[in-house]
Amino acid sequence: FEAGLKALKKALGRTGLRVIDGVDIANLSGREMVGSLVRFIDGRPFKAGYRRYRIQTISGQDDFAAIGEVVFRRFRRLRDEDQLPPDLLLVDGGPGQLGRAVESLRAVGADRVTVLSLAKRAEEIYLPDRENPLVLPRTNPGLKLLQYVRDEAHRFAQHYHHILRRRSVLGERVDAPRKKRRKG
Repeated sequence: FEAGLKALKKALGRTGLRVIDGVDIANLSGREMVGSLVRFIDGRPFKAGYRRYRIQTISGQDDFAAIGEVVFRRFRRLRDEDQLPPDLLLVDGGPGQLGRAVESLRAVGADRVTVLSLAKRAEEIYLPDRENPLVLPRTNPGLKLLQYVRDEAHRFAQHYHHILRRRSVLGERVDAPRKKRRKG
């Protein structure tokens, strides 16, 4: 964990990097859309800092807008409760997701937070102040740490999404009128 933080600090040119929050979205064709936020401290999961969000303002499938909603709600709450923001916010996705996260941070007055996105396929790191993505070797411990945070946010979002889908499906079965069986 320490090697990952050290490598990440070097790659990003940061000195203080202890707390990392990771955000992801899960849905099935826009239904039961949820967001997750995971918190890592010193490179390790801090489960008490995990949060899950039901997306409230989006209808249909719009992952960019959903990312924006989760980031806005999270950082508004941190501001309102006078809590410290993370040292780094990691968003799952590419430039589109990053752009929405940056907009939300600005809207809530948290635009000094370092934010980046990590695109799954090529594992490219997008930063708001860079035109081209940062590409680290696949063996770089800093990249491995970002992948760990991203994958944990994804796992946590999927878990919540599956809970809501099961409730929805079971609710439909329970509420559906039963057909009477004919005797004979």
